[in-house]
Amino acid sequence: MAKELFENIQNKKQKLYSLLSKAKEYNWLSDSEFTEYAAKLDNDVLTIGVIGQMKAGKSTFLNAFVFEDDVLPAATTPMTAALTVITYGENKQLSAEFYTENEWQEQLLTAQTPIQDGMSESQISKIKAAKELVEKSDVIKDEMPSLLGKTIEDDFEKLIEYVGANGKYVSITKSVKIFYPKEYLKGVRIVDTPGFNDPIVSREERTKEFLKEADVVLLMLYAGRPFDATDREILFKDVAHCGMGKVLIGINKYDIPYCNGETESAIKKYVADEIHKASSLMGNEQLNDILKEMEPIPLSAAMALMGYMPMSKIMNDGSYQEKWRKSCDDFEITSQYEMVERSHMGNLVEAVKNVIEKEKDAVLFRKPINAILSKGQTIASQTETEILKTNEQIKNLSLPDYELEEKAESLTKTKRRLSRKIDSLGDDLDEVFTEIIRKGSIQLEDDVDAACKKMTKIVDEWGRFESVDKVLPKINQEIEYLATRTLKRDIEEIQDTSSRKIKSALQDFFDNVSELLSRVDFGDEFDSEEFVQKVSRKYRIDDPEQDLFTVSEADEAGVSWGDIALDFINNFVKGYTFGLSDLLGKALAHDSQAAELKEFISSKSANFDAKAYLSHIVDSKKLIISGVSNEFIENLLNPLIEQVTDAKDKITNREKAKEEASSKMLQLKKQKDTIKVQIDEMQHLINA
Repeated sequence: MAKELFENIQNKKQKLYSLLSKAKEYNWLSDSEFTEYAAKLDNDVLTIGVIGQMKAGKSTFLNAFVFEDDVLPAATTPMTAALTVITYGENKQLSAEFYTENEWQEQLLTAQTPIQDGMSESQISKIKAAKELVEKSDVIKDEMPSLLGKTIEDDFEKLIEYVGANGKYVSITKSVKIFYPKEYLKGVRIVDTPGFNDPIVSREERTKEFLKEADVVLLMLYAGRPFDATDREILFKDVAHCGMGKVLIGINKYDIPYCNGETESAIKKYVADEIHKASSLMGNEQLNDILKEMEPIPLSAAMALMGYMPMSKIMNDGSYQEKWRKSCDDFEITSQYEMVERSHMGNLVEAVKNVIEKEKDAVLFRKPINAILSKGQTIASQTETEILKTNEQIKNLSLPDYELEEKAESLTKTKRRLSRKIDSLGDDLDEVFTEIIRKGSIQLEDDVDAACKKMTKIVDEWGRFESVDKVLPKINQEIEYLATRTLKRDIEEIQDTSSRKIKSALQDFFDNVSELLSRVDFGDEFDSEEFVQKVSRKYRIDDPEQDLFTVSEADEAGVSWGDIALDFINNFVKGYTFGLSDLLGKALAHDSQAAELKEFISSKSANFDAKAYLSHIVDSKKLIISGVSNEFIENLLNPLIEQVTDAKDKITNREKAKEEASSKMLQLKKQKDTIKVQIDEMQHLINA
């Protein structure tokens, strides 16, 4: 099933390659533009992160989802579980990254720390993990100096030496990258995490680095004890670091409670209720926001794996034989196909697919396709404009001087009226943008003030004998939530509220321009209403898939809410996080550190200026006004006025100029027909 999912992505990439090649063949794209788009396709990676407790069945799930065979060994303890990344390789191979000398020295010191009363669970866990790692390292103590800090490649068959409970190198392995020769893994990266609250700090940080880039994050629960205290901690404390809004919940081993009389709907309802209950008790809306459009998905990874594995392998393994027979009895299964169906793996794969299509397609596929079509439509528009100008030139060369004078005066008057309408549009947009900035600034500043109050409360509740590790994650969580949820949501709300006014202003403008140009005699070769519609489409005011303020042509740089929000959030988070790191790095007494921390938070609230970010949207007005002015004044009316003047000057050579213009008209009409065929063919390829 994963194969079909990933092949779907690959097929879309190949389709886009074909479109890019066709666009290059049509000369819609230059060599450099083609190379740029192709490079983005080649370099873009689909990342799926799998998180959850030990024994939740992550390895079994990945064996079924990716390998369709028993490949990854199940980790037995959180101390020895390494971060594993699965991707494409021409040959089966692995690459193992070992701890650095400094990281290992830290483990040695931690292992020597005595466990005392009053220590937190986190501190005790770190000490126990360090002791276990140091003990397991005894078998390679002579090799240690040559291994620490290194990344080595090895045969795939030796994977267990790096990720198995008793593997030779498991004590110093920080992460393992598996290269597997399956075509559908090209451009795909699947991250199997060792779990959150990892006692090995450097390994936990590496996990979070990967998962921040994830297109989909899957939290795997164990149906035997779904959503217990540890699951709650993972979801409430750590999911914020994994790409908010991209989290799916899988309830693995659903067959256990199902065979004890519980229905699938009851299993799902229990988990959903527990999530919402915990969310209410925690007093924050984080989970409700993340999961509002998702529901937990029961599945059995073990059943799915048995549905894919060779039957000979199942029959030669006593453990698998027993699982197979039990599942067949419990679900009245007679074939591997039925085993896969009853595993419900397909439901989870479909959910992953839906998230990918929402998140990935918009950036990787829809925008480049829009850019390609925009190229063709721009060429078609330019050709029609040339036809209009050439047709007008032929007509002008046939007119007497007094009619040319009248025509010049009429076109000049139309230009003045159109210029006034463009000025009026600018005034309307100024009014809209001023209101956006005013109301938006108030809302965003209120958001920051509210979050800073929460952070100050966290500092007030920071116990005198608690370490910095106790308070910093809580504050960082508030910062992440504020930036990636509250501010992002309010920026989207500001956009939604203002979009109607901007669309209305633009539509009124184009309606007025259409009515104004309808009074001008452009001849049979030019449809002024169709021309206005084509110009309006360049601003994509009716396309819900595009950012409202991306007003330039699709292949050119524009100003978008997405860009503003990204810049806003990145700078906002950096401003807090970097400052906090410096502040908490000071060796101060608890009271002094708490006081400085509160002062720092207060200063961030007082100095926050949303207008500095929102004011960038005014650049959108400049792009709109400049764009419509170029289309209607510079590209349409000015050339027509110049042609009238030129025709008046060519008193003695009008017949020759008329012949040249007629010849040019024939070529332009052929070009118009060719471009129409190209656009139709490109549209057919897109829709296929």
